[in-house]
Amino acid sequence: MKYIICYDIAEQKLRTKVAKLLEAKAHRQQYSVFVGDFSEKEIRRLRAEMLLITEDSEHSLLFVAPVCSFCASKIWSVGEPLEEECCCIIA
Repeated sequence: MKYIICYDIAEQKLRTKVAKLLEAKAHRQQYSVFVGDFSEKEIRRLRAEMLLITEDSEHSLLFVAPVCSFCASKIWSVGEPLEEECCCIIA
C-alpha cells in the first residue's frame, strides 16, 4: 500500500536521522514529506525505527497515512518533487 509520511522535528540531529532513514526507503516529495509503497510489516518496522530515533525528542511529530489505490489515483500535485543532489563526473 502507498503511504504518505511526514515529520516535524525541531532537533537537527534527529531530523537528519529520520530524513536519511526515509530517503533510503521512500521518495521525497518535499523537505519533510515522503511517499512510498510498503507492506504492513515494512510500515510497522519503519514506524518503530522512527519512534526509536525520536523517543527522547520533546518537540517532534511523526505522521504516517495509508493511501488506498483509489485515493492515490485522485492525488493532485503541482510542481516537481525535490530531487536528491547528484553528481555528474565526466572522465
